[in-house]
Amino acid sequence: MLHSKLTGCRSWLFVPGHDADCLADALDSGADAIVIDLEEFTPAASRHTACQAFASMAKSCRQRGVSPMVRINALDKGGREELKLLMGASPEAVFLPRAEEVTQLTALSSALSREEKHWGIAPETTSIIPTIESRLGVKRISELLHSSPRVLAALLGTGDLARDLKLSPEERSASLAPFRQLFLRACDDAGMLAIDGPWPEKQGFEADQSWSYQSGFRARCVVDSRQIKPLHRLLSAPST
Repeated sequence: MLHSKLTGCRSWLFVPGHDADCLADALDSGADAIVIDLEEFTPAASRHTACQAFASMAKSCRQRGVSPMVRINALDKGGREELKLLMGASPEAVFLPRAEEVTQLTALSSALSREEKHWGIAPETTSIIPTIESRLGVKRISELLHSSPRVLAALLGTGDLARDLKLSPEERSASLAPFRQLFLRACDDAGMLAIDGPWPEKQGFEADQSWSYQSGFRARCVVDSRQIKPLHRLLSAPST
């Protein structure tokens, strides 16, 4: 059974943490969860400022019934320092990029425990969501999902996975389908929410989302706020 903490999150909008206009647009988008992406969308020079601004963004999210979340960098590439700045605002979940080793997730869980204690946050309040974006990550998905009780969902990073598999744009859709289905089955077997990867192209989102829904996905990462409304509409469509 899926954990009730995440079952209401259909759309997970990833945004840069340093762009005020993008943050305002995200708040108006209707997304269920807003993820401040420090790893990919926020330039290195702006990450410290983005971390400091997260408290205000998290407050605005909660006022609108939106879940505030973050994607940090790997712990040894700045993520540990980012957590120290972010955790005072108690993000509901922390995404970890390129998860391939159980030790990555157990180390993050330990770091979160220290920060929760420091900030007076109830133990294990903060969820971990590994981003699976390589062939090796997909191969190890089951053990990664069971690495920590904090892991309640997983995201398939289809863009980086396509690059890892050396797929051309023309090959991407058909060649990623079996990996998406394998990822979904592993999450279903573990009773965890499977978050499908983003569709970065200007065309074809609705057709791909229909495939995603018919395959069994009920949540999706979005990097274009204009996709939120069609995503919600397609997720509410009856199965055929």
